Amino acid sequence: MDSLSETVHWGMMLGFDIQVEDRDGRALVGSQQVMDDLPPSMKRRMQAILHMHAADVEYERYPLYVEGKELGTLLVRPLHRAGPVQVKEDIFKKRGTNFLVISFIIAGAGALGMSVFLSLYLSRPLKILKSAAERVAGGDFSVRVGPPLLRGSQRPRILNDEILRLAESFNYMAEALEKEEALRKRLTSNVAHELRTPLAVMKAHVEAMIDGVIEVREESLENIRAEIEKLTHLVEGIEDLTKAEASFFAGGEYKRINLRDFLASLQGSMRPVFQEKGLQLSLTDGEDLFVVTDVEKLEKILGNIIANALKYTEKGGVRVDYRSDGGEFTIEVKDSGIGIPEEEVPKVFTRFYRGKESPGTGVGIGLAIVKELVAIMGGQISLKSTMGEGSTFTVRLPVKETGRGEGIGEA
Repeated sequence: MDSLSETVHWGMMLGFDIQVEDRDGRALVGSQQVMDDLPPSMKRRMQAILHMHAADVEYERYPLYVEGKELGTLLVRPLHRAGPVQVKEDIFKKRGTNFLVISFIIAGAGALGMSVFLSLYLSRPLKILKSAAERVAGGDFSVRVGPPLLRGSQRPRILNDEILRLAESFNYMAEALEKEEALRKRLTSNVAHELRTPLAVMKAHVEAMIDGVIEVREESLENIRAEIEKLTHLVEGIEDLTKAEASFFAGGEYKRINLRDFLASLQGSMRPVFQEKGLQLSLTDGEDLFVVTDVEKLEKILGNIIANALKYTEKGGVRVDYRSDGGEFTIEVKDSGIGIPEEEVPKVFTRFYRGKESPGTGVGIGLAIVKELVAIMGGQISLKSTMGEGSTFTVRLPVKETGRGEGIGEA
C-alpha cells in the first residue's frame, strides 16, 4: 500500500485524480486519501496547486492485469490546477506552440536554401562540361576541362570521382577530335601540294602537244607516263597514310612475344627483296627476349625503316640489333647506304619530305608514319647518319605490363 500510495502521489503531481479498486469494486487507495495522509505542510502546498474537487469529467477506467489475470481497475481523470499555475501552464503551451511554429519555418527555409545552394553547387561542373561540349560541337576542339574547375573540397569524394572520370572521357574525346581534324587539314594540304606539280607537268606537256609546240613522240608520252606513275605512287602512299592514321586512334592489342623470334620472322619475309638487289639483311644472334608490345604497330614501324634502308643502300646490307634496358627495349636498324646530309636529318620524319638523293619513287611518308606510330606507343626514335657510310635508326619502346610475370624477362 505504501508503494501504491507513492505512485498515486506522483500521479497527482502530474495533474491526475486517481482511484484504484480491486476486482470487486472496493476502493483501495485514491487521491483524496493520499492527500489526507500527507504531512500538513506538504498538504497545504498540494492544495494550493490542485483542486481535488474541481474535476468536472468522468473517470476513465483501465483494467489492471498481472500475467493475464485481472487484479483490479485504475480510474483516472485530470485535475484542475489552481491560480497562477494554470496561467503559467497556458503561457508555456502558447510559447511552446509559437516556438515550434517558428522552428518549423526556420528549418523549412534553411532546408530550401540549402537545397538550392547544393543544387547550384553540384550542377556547376556539369554546366562547365555542357559549355565545353557546346564549344566542341561548334568546331572548337582545343577546349579542355580540368580538375580545378570540377573538384569541390566539400563535395563527396564519390561525386568528385564520377565527375572527374566524365571529364577525362570528355578530354580524351576532344583530343581525339582535335588530332583527327589536324591530320585531316594537314593531309588535305599535303595532298594538294603533291598533286599540283605532276598535274602541272602533265598539263603543260598535253597543251604543248595540242598547240604543236612539241611533237607527239614516244619521249613526250614517256614524260607523261612518268608523271602518272608519280601520281599512282602518291595515291598509294595516301592509302597507306590513311590506314596508318586509322591505327593511331586504335588502342592496339598488346601481346607477349619473343622479340628474337619476331625479328627472325620479319627478316625471313623481307630477305627475298634484299637478295634481289644483291644485299644482305642480318639479325644479331642474341638470346631470347620476351616483351609485351603492340605487335601490329611494331611490325609496321620496323617494316618501314628496313624498306627505307633498302631503298638507299646499294652495297653491303642492313643489320638489325636488339637489347633490353630496364622497362624498355631497343631495336637498331643500321644500313651501309649513302647516308643523309646533316642538314636533312631533322626533316626525314616530316610528311612528304624527300631528300635530294631520294630515288624517283616514293612520296616521303614512310618515316613520318614511323615517328607517329612510335609516339603513339609511348616510345622514341632517333637517327644518326654519316654521308657515304650509312644511317642508324634507334627505336626505344616501353614494355606494357599486362599481368604478373609479363614484360621483359625470361620465358
